[in-house]
Amino acid sequence: MILVEKLVPPIKTENLTKIYKLGGKEVRAVDGVNLEVPKRSIFGLLGRNGAGKSTLIHMLMGTVLPTSGRGTVLGYDIVKESLKIREKVGFMPEGLGFYEDLTAEQNLMAIAKLMGLKKPTESVRECLKLVGLWEYRQRKYGEMSVGMKQRLGIAQALLKDPELLVLDEPTSGVDPDGAREFRRLIQELNKQGKTIFISTHLLYEIGPLFTHIAVMRQGKIVVQGSVSDLKEKLMADQGYVYEVELSKPAQVIIDRMCSLNGVKEAILEGNKLVVLCSKPLAPTLLSLLEGYGVESFRLAKPTLEDIFREFSG
Repeated sequence: MILVEKLVPPIKTENLTKIYKLGGKEVRAVDGVNLEVPKRSIFGLLGRNGAGKSTLIHMLMGTVLPTSGRGTVLGYDIVKESLKIREKVGFMPEGLGFYEDLTAEQNLMAIAKLMGLKKPTESVRECLKLVGLWEYRQRKYGEMSVGMKQRLGIAQALLKDPELLVLDEPTSGVDPDGAREFRRLIQELNKQGKTIFISTHLLYEIGPLFTHIAVMRQGKIVVQGSVSDLKEKLMADQGYVYEVELSKPAQVIIDRMCSLNGVKEAILEGNKLVVLCSKPLAPTLLSLLEGYGVESFRLAKPTLEDIFREFSG
């Protein structure tokens, strides 16, 4: 008999809501969130400061109770089985709680022993090596750079060798070298089969990592899906932009382009032609441009920043 593993989403919520009462008014910090994170994805939870990202993460980790709705993490209920979630998930909160006067190794050893790990010394050594801090293991936490502190935070999240990592604003304050090292580490962990859920508003630093995203605005998820699908959706909504370089440009090209069904606008500046279309027209455009010396032809796809600007408000 062949047993088929049930693919339980690492994170799944249904109408998850958190309401705070401030000064007699209700504030919906998280408002009816339906979220599903695919297994082995690098998932970005995006949104401006105050969008509700951290509140959502703390509900997922069981440290904040929802007002209504439900959610599961690794199949465990976020209210009834929150202890199991915290045992199984590698969590790095936005504010790291390490002792300033202890070394990197001492901090991790203290945490490993509190966790009751069977082989704390081996686990600490492996995690420090994995995040590139082994040679700095005797450095006190208070003397470490921001990037090193963030890597130590990831190391503590890895002590249990979790299949799911939840990282809240992990690159806040990190310099470019630290961000680059962070990207390398996350890619390596994902190759090992781990699902990685990252909350951030700093797209430039870690945006290229994401396979899937959800954008939060005023407590709601306004869009979610794979990055490739969302880029296609944005092009379908806003248009397909083709950028062409010609060795033999001529103004008559504009009239030829604009006569095509599906071409919304064509602009020729020097030897550069930009064509905005309401649908994919690459083969047709290339056919019409024969004889004008096409040196390069590309579809300008939206960036993650474009998606964020479109949906984050």
